[in-house]
Amino acid sequence: MIKMSLIFVAFGLLLLLAAWFMVPMFLEQPKYKTLKKEGQFEIRSYDDILMSSVRVTGSQYQALRKGFRPLVKYISGKERDGEKISMTAPVIQSTSDRKESFTVSFSMPSKYQVDNLPKSKNSEIFFEKLGSYRAAVVRFSGRANEKLLDLKSNELRQWIEANGYSSVSTAKYLFYNDPSTPGFLRRNEVMIIIDK
Repeated sequence: MIKMSLIFVAFGLLLLLAAWFMVPMFLEQPKYKTLKKEGQFEIRSYDDILMSSVRVTGSQYQALRKGFRPLVKYISGKERDGEKISMTAPVIQSTSDRKESFTVSFSMPSKYQVDNLPKSKNSEIFFEKLGSYRAAVVRFSGRANEKLLDLKSNELRQWIEANGYSSVSTAKYLFYNDPSTPGFLRRNEVMIIIDK
């Protein structure tokens, strides 16, 4: 009896791990081509991305949480009229030149354009189109706290410089998994837009 219970528990854990790992793969993501790959570093060419965004302040983690909530309310239709908008991945947190100032964004599904997106009742939410661009990215797992994000941002800047590129943006943090996903299964990235 105990053996059967252990088998069921183990099977349940395997299903949960598979769900954590697989769910982001079923969400629409911005389209890109990998132009260069070196270990965990990549140069990517992205298509246009339409984003719903909100500017927030606070520590990296506080700002991410503060920006996430109104965006979820927007796509779920809780603060506007119209149909629900599908969740996409990743959640994008852009840094700025000002300390503790961030922009948190969701990319919008590709079926939307600025003129057919439902209007938000929250005046803090705005829409922006990021035209096609080239970016350097470093991919890593783990719980992406501020210390790890700073470390990976510095590693990426050094790699960009060593490979003869020039940065044209501040760092963007990309989070592909929900907060309940164990660190070793998480996909995180730091992205910096570079010159073409």
